Amino acid sequence: MTSTNPRIPPDGAARGRGGRPTKAQASALDRTISECALALFLEHGYEGTSMNAIAAAAHTTKPSLYARFPTKEDVFRSVIGWALARRDWPLPEPPPPDPENLEEALRAIAHAAVRRSSNPSVIKLEQIAISHAARYPDLARRTYGTGFWPRKQLVVDLLVRHAATGVIVADSPETLAELFLGMVGAQSRLASFGIIRDTDDQERLTDAAVQLFLRSLRPHPAA
Repeated sequence: MTSTNPRIPPDGAARGRGGRPTKAQASALDRTISECALALFLEHGYEGTSMNAIAAAAHTTKPSLYARFPTKEDVFRSVIGWALARRDWPLPEPPPPDPENLEEALRAIAHAAVRRSSNPSVIKLEQIAISHAARYPDLARRTYGTGFWPRKQLVVDLLVRHAATGVIVADSPETLAELFLGMVGAQSRLASFGIIRDTDDQERLTDAAVQLFLRSLRPHPAA
């Protein structure tokens, strides 16, 4: 039977020497397995997804799947890391903001983070990880605040850049970046519990967090 997935040839087709898949074919299958497993975990949850279902969705054999991932836990761990590292999931990342304008750059970073963390797929992934936090605490740590922590270095770089001009005071940029992202990330924490504000409220609260943070960075007037 011919595979219905155009990117993955059926088992035994277009093999390399010795009947083994080529490196390109193996890479394509790895990606298809990840995409199919992610879709199944998001739709059915961790408990409701089986290795048989993943193999069937990826149009591969169970031996091929088990050769890559001995257990469902291994698939889940791999898929979470793969999804969170992507710049095109669940929506494309915007380009880095202009670092010359601190306020606009912080606003752009904050809004991009909130948009990503409010995406239904990200919320579902965090909920799955949180529900299994006692069993897999590292997964909960990796998914918690997924829209925010990859942006930490952007904030650190901005603070260092503008502190050097004397416009702001940022003696501990790493700590300040975490505090900033934690503040704008409050909406993500609520979303994990199904409390999702509408777009206007999200934008208003995010802008308020940016303004509050900027006020805290202003140099104190000389006594």
